[in-house]
Amino acid sequence: MSFNDLDVRELDKDLSPEQAKEWNAIYASYRSRSLLNDQVVGLDAIPLPVPEDPERVIHCLVVIHYRVKVLIPETEVWFDSRSQRPLHVLRSMVGAHVDYIIQDIDRIGECCTASRSQALQARRGVSLKWGVQPGQKVDAQVLAVGKVHLLATCMGFDMTLSQRDLSYAMIPDLRDRYRPGEVYAAVVKAFDLEEQRLSISIKEAEPHPFDGADIRHPLQCRRISMVTGKYKGGVFCRLEDNLDCLCTYSAAQYDDDFHIGDPVIVAVTKFNYELKQVYGKILRKI
Repeated sequence: MSFNDLDVRELDKDLSPEQAKEWNAIYASYRSRSLLNDQVVGLDAIPLPVPEDPERVIHCLVVIHYRVKVLIPETEVWFDSRSQRPLHVLRSMVGAHVDYIIQDIDRIGECCTASRSQALQARRGVSLKWGVQPGQKVDAQVLAVGKVHLLATCMGFDMTLSQRDLSYAMIPDLRDRYRPGEVYAAVVKAFDLEEQRLSISIKEAEPHPFDGADIRHPLQCRRISMVTGKYKGGVFCRLEDNLDCLCTYSAAQYDDDFHIGDPVIVAVTKFNYELKQVYGKILRKI
């Protein structure tokens, strides 16, 4: 039975206020293509057997606003075929909030199917209507996080960001800092209308932490710090949020004695104003 043939008034007469509110939002999305937004709570594998592949399944993101289960099939998650992502990205999206539009309603079974792809198209339409300009401040939400890249969504565009787009400081593993569902201020770097590509920077939405560092940490000062990474014999030590000091060891120190997360005392030895980099020497562990 199609949705239009259902006696919705009869089916909904005993709903609680919260249930009625949820179903009304679902009906509105189905009829007017309006957007809904909820948290991804899981990923289900739904059987979709065909004669040539009787064990075939389709993976679906699961969102539940209150009581109704909404499935977003993997074919409806991304904007188009060019932007398809592997299955492990879908698994990593649990916890993210996604826009979606209801496509079909199983009122008796209290389940719906929806499209995130259509919601992205709607978001892009609004963005293009109002214009996208370099330097514009926008909000970007984290969808999925890997060790060296994360997937973010902004204004109807999904994009892969690396550390150079995220932070001035070194982050060995992005999973230690970012979580699906988090929202960050960002700056539009470029927008290609013909190719429909958006480039953003989260780190450039904040002042560069090097600015004023020579006043806060003058030469030869000693500062408490923490080892955050190692690279080509150098050791990155965090002086303050997003400000790294690239250090060398003092005489008679062993690299094996220092690990990421160790608190240390460093002496600031140099400023490179062109590269906006602070240099120092590790004096001792704390």
